[in-house]
Amino acid sequence: MLDIGFSEFLVVIVLAVLVLGPDKLPEAMKDFARFIKKIKKMWKDATADITRELEIEEMREEVKKYKDELNKLQNETKIDIQNPVDSLNSRDMNDFLK
Repeated sequence: MLDIGFSEFLVVIVLAVLVLGPDKLPEAMKDFARFIKKIKKMWKDATADITRELEIEEMREEVKKYKDELNKLQNETKIDIQNPVDSLNSRDMNDFLK
């Protein structure tokens, strides 16, 4: 977890009992546990937000790619909507009539 050995953990507990006293130690432990829980929740939320933003950015790039491809296809197949027959060349018209 924090790479703390048993002896180091024991020193921390003894210091906590000496500094806080046995009366305040349980409340301090509860406060510390709440603090750790809030930190974990904030970390989890931040990670989820970053992941969501990365996914949104990937989707934007994909949409842009498809939009560019669609624009390219539209430019390649320019057909005059008002006069579609005039915009087709004779070869296309012959293929169409076959």
